Amino acid sequence: MQQITKFFLITIPISFLFACYNPLLRVGKSERKLSLNHLDYSLERAVKQENVVPVVIIGSGPAGLSAALYLARAGMKAFIFAGAMPLGQLTQTTYVENWPGREKVLGPELMNDMKKQAQSFGSVMIHDVVTSVDFTSWPFNIKTEEGREFKALSIILATGATPRRLNVPGEQEYWGKGVTTCAVCDARFFKDKDIVIVGGGDSAVEMVFELSPYVKSVKVLVRKGHMKAAAAGLKKIESYPNASIEYHKEVTRIYGDGEHVTAIDVYDNEKESTQKVAMDGVFLAVGHDPNNKILSEGIALDKHGYLIMKDRTQEASVPGVFAAGEIQDPYYRQAIVAAGEGAKAALDTTSFLYEIGFNSEIGAELDKNFFEHFSDVKKELQEITTTKELEDLIMKAKGVVALDFYSLDCPCCIQMLPHLEAVAHKLDDRVKILKANYTLVKKTIYRDLALDYDIRISKLPSLLVFKDGKIQDINTKVMNKKQLYAYLAKFLDDK
Repeated sequence: MQQITKFFLITIPISFLFACYNPLLRVGKSERKLSLNHLDYSLERAVKQENVVPVVIIGSGPAGLSAALYLARAGMKAFIFAGAMPLGQLTQTTYVENWPGREKVLGPELMNDMKKQAQSFGSVMIHDVVTSVDFTSWPFNIKTEEGREFKALSIILATGATPRRLNVPGEQEYWGKGVTTCAVCDARFFKDKDIVIVGGGDSAVEMVFELSPYVKSVKVLVRKGHMKAAAAGLKKIESYPNASIEYHKEVTRIYGDGEHVTAIDVYDNEKESTQKVAMDGVFLAVGHDPNNKILSEGIALDKHGYLIMKDRTQEASVPGVFAAGEIQDPYYRQAIVAAGEGAKAALDTTSFLYEIGFNSEIGAELDKNFFEHFSDVKKELQEITTTKELEDLIMKAKGVVALDFYSLDCPCCIQMLPHLEAVAHKLDDRVKILKANYTLVKKTIYRDLALDYDIRISKLPSLLVFKDGKIQDINTKVMNKKQLYAYLAKFLDDK
């Protein structure tokens, strides 16, 4: 029976599951799930509580958005929490050439298309970060960075992974000043510079392609005597005259002049010798760690911190909790695999909800008892594109004005923009926040700031703060809403 059940779950369209629920799907499986957990999965009790939602998706990359699409298509209300990296790691790459049906597409463009598709069917995207989930009671209690607190009947974890660092002297000091993990974001600021990429996988190879058109030279330093990257990528590197690979090399220290990276120590682990080498930038591609900090005790992880799944499903060790993407995948690490797992997680989630008795009437009942404010109140930022606007709106303006230099192919910029829009609403009439697309204005506004006002930008995003027309500060850190509000408020006289 269980084999028949799995066959139906995988092959029957999800819309059919909702339109014609089959009691056979509940036989045995529900008892098996609930008997392995001490939680009380009483839907009758859960419905009487306030601020309970059917599904929460934590993470907005390919896994999270694919799950949202499948849930939304089935008429299931799902809330997606964008997280610290909205739209996931694909926003940090250039062209994606292995996505089915898209011969060649920019990573940020693909992810924006996925987001629009999920939202078109009713998915709700919330620009907030989940800070904790309590798996010891059901419905599961969830808290966020901005103070939201609510409960969920089911959760899909799609939190992904975070790029590792070297943890060597000078790395933290020069982070954002020549040390970075995002070639797409920062390549343009290393024009005619010498840089190194640290890593031996496909990510390191991808960085070569992203950086070579800009830099004077790019050298890949590989700790081992070989690279694990795909052969096609390694072959392609040979066609770049300014790119090279060195094996048995490790960066052990980073030097700088206080503002920029100037040199690195390179250790040759074969010759057991260290050499100090002049260098302008260090790009890291040394792997990832699963984003599991929000996972409390009671949910099973392997020794490396990845979620353990049940059999061939996307179900975690706690019934009602599902996962997709790199939070549970240390092997494949491919966007298309994460997307497929997101679809599976959605199917598994709907099966679980129906097993405990959920239906559209109960969904409507939950809506009646839901009072938590999930909407992101924002104010659209005015875009400046001309020198005259720079003069009139900033240099001649009274009070505090902030100007955000961004680019649509910069993931950190994409992450910051919705937070700036929310803060602009909150600080309305006290701080005017404007934006400028670096790609479009680098030969006008950006040039004028450098020539006429001696103001230079070395990284995106860059938030320039002016008061009565005079520059006060340039911030290149990625901040959340709370941090942005505190940062801008300190420039006000009435703070």
